[in-house]
Amino acid sequence: MKRYTIGIDYGTDSARAVLVDAADGRILASATSAYSRWAGGSWCDPLSQQFRQHPLDYIESLEAVLREVVAACPDPSAVKAIAVDTTGSTVCFTDSEGMPLSLRPEFASDPDAMFVLWKDHTGTAEAEEFTAAGARYTPNYICQSGNHYSAECTWAKVLHVLRTNPAVRKAAGGFIDECDFVTNLLTGCRSFADMKWGHCIPAAKQLWNKDWGGYPPESFFAEIDPLLPPVLKMVPQVNYPCSEAAGTLCHEWAARVGLGEGVVVGVGNCDAHSGAVGAGVRPGTAVLNLGTSACYMAVMPVEEMKGHFIEGLFGQAEGTILEGFMGYETGLSAFGDIFAWFKRLCGIPLPELADQASGIALRDDLPLATDFFNGRRAPNPSNIVTASISGLRITTGPAEIYRALVEAAAFGSKACIDQYLDGGIRIDKMIAVGGIAQKSPFVMQMLCDVLGRPVEVSDCKDACAMGAAIHAAVAAGLYPSVLEAEDALCPGACATYTPDKERHEFYLRRYERYKELANFVL
Repeated sequence: MKRYTIGIDYGTDSARAVLVDAADGRILASATSAYSRWAGGSWCDPLSQQFRQHPLDYIESLEAVLREVVAACPDPSAVKAIAVDTTGSTVCFTDSEGMPLSLRPEFASDPDAMFVLWKDHTGTAEAEEFTAAGARYTPNYICQSGNHYSAECTWAKVLHVLRTNPAVRKAAGGFIDECDFVTNLLTGCRSFADMKWGHCIPAAKQLWNKDWGGYPPESFFAEIDPLLPPVLKMVPQVNYPCSEAAGTLCHEWAARVGLGEGVVVGVGNCDAHSGAVGAGVRPGTAVLNLGTSACYMAVMPVEEMKGHFIEGLFGQAEGTILEGFMGYETGLSAFGDIFAWFKRLCGIPLPELADQASGIALRDDLPLATDFFNGRRAPNPSNIVTASISGLRITTGPAEIYRALVEAAAFGSKACIDQYLDGGIRIDKMIAVGGIAQKSPFVMQMLCDVLGRPVEVSDCKDACAMGAAIHAAVAAGLYPSVLEAEDALCPGACATYTPDKERHEFYLRRYERYKELANFVL
């Protein structure tokens, strides 16, 4: 008897779903739906680093991708489970039932009542206050963020909106991250008391740690701002691993997409963490998720790393990424976004730029850049630092600049991987996922040459959605653990990039200059 699961991945620009055969991991159907309001640039102000998304984009895309993969399913009655991952922390204020305030008519056009996207940095000042407060406490409640809280994390976003929008503050009955909102939408849950929040976002982005009983004490939040404790009391204090069921598909959504109400809905997850599972993460295997930003994930046995936190490392917490292990997340706040920016600037397609850049001879006087186009996530976090390009001449052309940008992203990646290794995290193998890994040999070879390590590319084009489908299979009881489900369902590699020794030595020299430039602009 066939059994299928559906994984849904919410990215920055679109949602995608995969229908997976739970026996062998074959993807039988896939669907993608772009966010129409987001595509029009609504409610965003890049100059102030404000990026907001309307929940209607999420709802409409959810229905579109589910209807499409269900329509392609050989037997919809054999769909056993659905699970969701989303960008994070992408957070929104809600009413007392957990519904975003922007779904109310009076808040329909208020960006502060919408989801504050992961890359929104309007809460930079608030993030710095959390970092400063953490340093005054023992334990340092910011330790899971490497003692540096980020504007990309939940509480900085929450506090910024509380301070700047009295109407939203007065109406708020709580807040919710995107992954939990979509999950509760599917299950029909309309009560904070009954919600099963996923573990990954609270632990990696919200300062939750079981060793101090959940969130930091109320006094910690009150010291930063008295506006915070009332909101803290509104949200769930308990969270759950992605291997558990949040509930079953409610009548409304079962009817909308053509499935039965008994379909299990798994607990929600962070997209990068889900992509790591979709690629087969485990101790010794790091996963490089190369999208609009870059997230580099690794796991280690708890007994080897518990209580050991690495300074400046973006996310490090027990039970994130892979249940039962210490999870580690680092990366670049901008990766694909860098190349997309340059394409818009010069009007030349990226494949054409890559072809031209690949023919440039290695020279010490080539332009040199830094990668901080959306701030720096690690190893020296800063939400306010900006990118730079040096060594420009009157003869410098677009291909040389593009090459410098790719090199900068690779150098930023090396800084992150070196931080892992220096912190005692074992990396024997690296697997890359995401659109850039699949489509840009020039970027991948540069990354491989800079790192001086082989990099495999997962044969799954939708690794995040596959990770969600794997979690769905475990939540439905089709596999006893995520590791066993990975063994059965994860695809192998479709390509392996091997470093060139001569180019690696050249890049090591350039990397020292990159670090000097980075230290200068920081």
